[in-house]
Amino acid sequence: FLHKMQLNAIRLGNRIFHRICSSIESISLQKITHVKWGIPRKSHTIPAVYPVISGSKTRILLGSFYFWNIFKKHDDHEETPEDKLIMTIKRSILCVQRGEHNKAEKMLHLALRMAQDLQSKDGITYIYDVMANLALEQGDFEKAEKLFVNVMQRLFGDGFQENHIKMLHISSKIAHMAGLQGNLAKARQGFEWTLQKLEEKLRVPGVEEELRDLRELWGMTKNWYGQTLLELDKLIEAKQCFQAAWEIYSEMYDQVTEDSLMLLNNLGVVCMRLGEVSIAEEHLRKAIELSKEIPDFVEANVFRANLGLVYLQQGLLQKATDICSLSWRLSKKVGNEHALEQANYCLEQIRQSKKA
Repeated sequence: FLHKMQLNAIRLGNRIFHRICSSIESISLQKITHVKWGIPRKSHTIPAVYPVISGSKTRILLGSFYFWNIFKKHDDHEETPEDKLIMTIKRSILCVQRGEHNKAEKMLHLALRMAQDLQSKDGITYIYDVMANLALEQGDFEKAEKLFVNVMQRLFGDGFQENHIKMLHISSKIAHMAGLQGNLAKARQGFEWTLQKLEEKLRVPGVEEELRDLRELWGMTKNWYGQTLLELDKLIEAKQCFQAAWEIYSEMYDQVTEDSLMLLNNLGVVCMRLGEVSIAEEHLRKAIELSKEIPDFVEANVFRANLGLVYLQQGLLQKATDICSLSWRLSKKVGNEHALEQANYCLEQIRQSKKA
């Protein structure tokens, strides 16, 4: 699979995102929105949602540093060319975190030339990985895949096996990108292969690969796979994936993150579509309540609109009206068009329900 994935990634041309606004067949089961974390994402039936995920950019970019550990520390105080390279990379990552993507791109190209001058083979590989993740965050999937394939080929050349955690981390991202582009069959194949390899390693983790790292990657992959399964209407399997991911993140993190809120929303969506309305309400109410710990988290307004659709499904028109109206006002105030669209949809469904 991995070899095929590499060849397919190279052949990938520019593809336009699937239109998210698909036909609506029911009030809540099709329109209720799920959002995806970590990288550019699409919601279930409204245009692409790209919230700033707390810590996700740091995790995607600095996470590579965490995996590579390629630079040695110097005990002396004299700045070396290697020190300058590291500083350039750090500055590029800071630019990404500030949303200065063009500046980050230029600095990474500068870092690449510096690494090439130093003949730092590992440094070059690492910079390509950061470039790939930057392209991934920007939604340039064609560029990201080519760069990731380059990284994988370089790792293969250095003797890494296809089941090494570095390889599996990339294969999970490639599968996720396939899903975001609508290639759900490729995404499913990629996720199943990656999860199989991860589960084999979790039974007997390698000496240099910490159990926590493998479990975190497994949880992230489960969440992404759940999103693909949701698109495929494999609702029971999607719910199982989201629940597994939630257990991992609850175990590993002792504070509320935007990622965990997104996951609760996904659980609410899949439960709603399974007809488990009371459980969906529980997940969404929890996500909204916990979101108060992150004051600037604007996607909470999507959760409110989703909860309004749940209330509507329960026949609680006044509660649905109140929370969807609140979602509309707050979305309007902060200028979140995607949450506003979801709130508008909720209010329109309430109006239609009252007419009926």
